[in-house]
Amino acid sequence: MQQLSLLSLLGAASFGLMSTTALAAGGHDHHGHDHGDSSEAGFYGHLDIQVHFDHVTDAEESDEEINEAYTHTHFEFGYRFGNGFAINANAELEGEPAGHDHGGGGNPAEGEDRFFDDHTLRLRDLNVTYDNEYFGFVAGKFTPIVGFDYHRFPGIYGYQVLHEYALREKIGLGANIKMNGGDYGQHRLDISTFFADTTFLSGALLNEQDPVDLDDGGVSNTEDFSSFALSLGGSDFYSLDNDFVEGLSYRFGFAHQEKGEGDEEDENRFSASLEYKHDFTQNLRGRLIGEIMHISHLNGEGPHDQTWYTSGLEAQYMNWTFGTTWSHIQNDNPEEADEAIDGDIFQASISYTFDIGLTLGAGYKFQDEEGEENHRIGALIAYSYNF
Repeated sequence: MQQLSLLSLLGAASFGLMSTTALAAGGHDHHGHDHGDSSEAGFYGHLDIQVHFDHVTDAEESDEEINEAYTHTHFEFGYRFGNGFAINANAELEGEPAGHDHGGGGNPAEGEDRFFDDHTLRLRDLNVTYDNEYFGFVAGKFTPIVGFDYHRFPGIYGYQVLHEYALREKIGLGANIKMNGGDYGQHRLDISTFFADTTFLSGALLNEQDPVDLDDGGVSNTEDFSSFALSLGGSDFYSLDNDFVEGLSYRFGFAHQEKGEGDEEDENRFSASLEYKHDFTQNLRGRLIGEIMHISHLNGEGPHDQTWYTSGLEAQYMNWTFGTTWSHIQNDNPEEADEAIDGDIFQASISYTFDIGLTLGAGYKFQDEEGEENHRIGALIAYSYNF
């Protein structure tokens, strides 16, 4: 097991920031950051560093009650040619909290504390895009748009919850059409066709993960364009006599992932997402968010369906932010009913963001998945920088 010290980890992030500055001559959405005016040529970048320090206070087994530190850090960068075209990349340095293994982390061993263990450094996205006020397209390695992006959910642990079912690291083509409805809002239709990345870019450094191979199986691992996604989202509604609609945004999505080698069925997922924002005063803002994601034949398993119900609340007062989410996970597997156990995840936190982009936070997370409970408390140090 390869370990990273905090010094070397932050050093790598600092190197990324210095590299960004060297390249540059001069809203953080993650489903495609706002890269700025596509008619304006030049380099752009976004660095987001998140370092968690957690203590598992109560778990099913006493040797699972550990201290751990891990990071969720990414550096998105690219170049705009000034005519709507751009080249974009997204590098990610990531480790998972204990009890998960989404490509970066494993379970702790015999109560051993974990400090930046099993981290991976990989290129999540590398693509060419074109964008204007009416339509756009993407080609290369990208993240298909189905529901809301998991970084959109509040709380210092909010991204971890929806991270469990996110679609990422696909090779393919995508297009979008933008529709201006005036007072009825701005809407965008996204369509893409893709397959799982099996190039050398699907491997990872630091934890020495080999690239994905076609023989590894898994839904969308087909090396042909038999998987696809489409979604419709909108916001910016306006009414003279109804302030409520002005804060609404939505997205409805569907994705089909063709079965790979060893899978029993194709996977299909349907999503409905809704968000409402409201400014109570100049300094006090609130946000409600919710998403339902139904996945039939989860990961290609014939009898296994899974539905996620997630709701969240965020309140911001000046530089202070309180955020919380709750997710209920419903499993349906008639062939293994005893193992199809429903679950719940709850997390809440409070944080303070300084004007220089530094955020300090503290939070609590409870999860009950597959019949095992665990409670954790933790602190967050984060830094965000755009150019």
